[in-house]
Amino acid sequence: MKIVAAVLGLGLVLLAGGCFEQTSGPRSYVGPLLRYHFAGRSGLPTGTNAARFKEIDSLATTAALRADIAQKFASAALPFWRSSLPAGATDQSPLLKPLLEDLLTAEAFLEVRGAPGNADLALAVAVSDERGQLWDKNLRQLAAAWKLGTPRDLSADGFKGWELKKTPAPETLQVYRAGKWTVVGLGNGKLIQLPLLLADVKKSGRPVPALSNQFIELAADLPALRPWFSFLSQWPLPPVVVGVSGRGDGIRTEVRFQYSGRIPWTFEPWKIPTNVVSEPLTSFTMGQGLAPFLKQVKGVADLGLNPLPNQFCSWGLHNEQCRMNFAVPVPNATNAMQKLSLGVPRYMLANFTNLQGRFLYGTNRSELLLSGVPWVAPMLHPVKDGKDEYLMGGIFPLSPKHTPVPDELFAQVRGRTNLLYYDWEITEHRLNHGKQFYQLASILNSRRTPNTNTASKRWLSEIGSKLGNTATEISQAGPQELVLVRRSHVGFTGFELATLSLWLDTPGFPFEFDLPAPLPSMKSRAVTNSPAARAPAGPAPAKATITPLPPKR
Repeated sequence: MKIVAAVLGLGLVLLAGGCFEQTSGPRSYVGPLLRYHFAGRSGLPTGTNAARFKEIDSLATTAALRADIAQKFASAALPFWRSSLPAGATDQSPLLKPLLEDLLTAEAFLEVRGAPGNADLALAVAVSDERGQLWDKNLRQLAAAWKLGTPRDLSADGFKGWELKKTPAPETLQVYRAGKWTVVGLGNGKLIQLPLLLADVKKSGRPVPALSNQFIELAADLPALRPWFSFLSQWPLPPVVVGVSGRGDGIRTEVRFQYSGRIPWTFEPWKIPTNVVSEPLTSFTMGQGLAPFLKQVKGVADLGLNPLPNQFCSWGLHNEQCRMNFAVPVPNATNAMQKLSLGVPRYMLANFTNLQGRFLYGTNRSELLLSGVPWVAPMLHPVKDGKDEYLMGGIFPLSPKHTPVPDELFAQVRGRTNLLYYDWEITEHRLNHGKQFYQLASILNSRRTPNTNTASKRWLSEIGSKLGNTATEISQAGPQELVLVRRSHVGFTGFELATLSLWLDTPGFPFEFDLPAPLPSMKSRAVTNSPAARAPAGPAPAKATITPLPPKR
């Protein structure tokens, strides 16, 4: 769970930051292709530091989740390595699962250097002699089952091990037992890193220095990893360096985004819709630098919104239902809304293949509604706050009653010239909203609702009440560097937890991420979507119309 937490827990923020990465330029990142170091469950912070994190880590449902993750990654090994295996290779997940469970609980160090296709990998895991024997036995059996070759005994620095050679690449696999460490090397030809780890174990008893201030460290050259992970080509993310440490009863996560070239961002004064955002809040988020990101999202350029908004504000209301709202500052919001009344339905139809409901447009109040969807009433309309105009949307219309928000919350953003993103939330409530959001997304797209009895869902149900507030900031630390700092109890926001659960429960995990399967015998419904009096710039969806709302009295 720890490596997933370190990588995926920041996934949505990484996507938002990817738009700043340049295709070329002087690199600020100096490091390996991938490095991961986890101190192990026994190496978590002592005393009261990270107390809530350790409480969650000790739950039976957390152990069940670790086992579920280990099983799923073990099952994914065959499709991941298939091109390097002989024909007829079969699933060997029972051999791999206990080894992956060790990687999620014991101190483990992984480093990959070189480039995909010619990488040198070294892994060291601290396990008992009994578990070390299990590693040796299972890896030998795996080599035999996958017909990788016949192992031959080796020794180095006084430690015993074995090696096998195979084709195609990676050509060389070596496994050693060095003190309390099992050390594995994988690469082409002569291995480079494994001998260095063995020499350090002989010298100090450890392959790498022990972690001190942090209990998770991660570095990833994401641009260089694109050949292994195709989605990185779609989202050009920068190299990242991550550290997780104990802070009070919670944890502190720091992520440094190290870009190629100067970050193409210029601060603009914050526009906060103070007279629109209303209590009771369960979350408050503001960000800028949005326009470059939106330009990379397919279909957004056809919405008819010009210029694209560069800031956004979103907030969640304390309610059992998933009540989320957002506002983006735009000039001439009413005119912009008239254009969006055409573009938004086209965009929704293109991205939700079985979209339910009917778009309704009120011409005299420039309001777009999606009617006929169970339990929700999505809407989009212009609002004015002082001299600034916004497009405001949400899953439900806002209450006409406005309860002012303490100015201390807005002060977290106001006047900060190096800040790109700020988010505060009551994570327990936002977790519930996140689960409801994916339920609604499934309903909108005529899909099955997410299963509530999986290991990840049972885990979420138990930890919700143990989650307090989470605060996240992204600021510019230099011409080529952004830094994210998060204070939380488990490392995730509520929506990230819900997204992680959905990903874990996707049948194609970890290579795919999707909503549950479509409902059987569900045919696409015609959705009406555009003002009858206006013709779109391009071809409209077949038989597309819109139902005008009666004038507001």
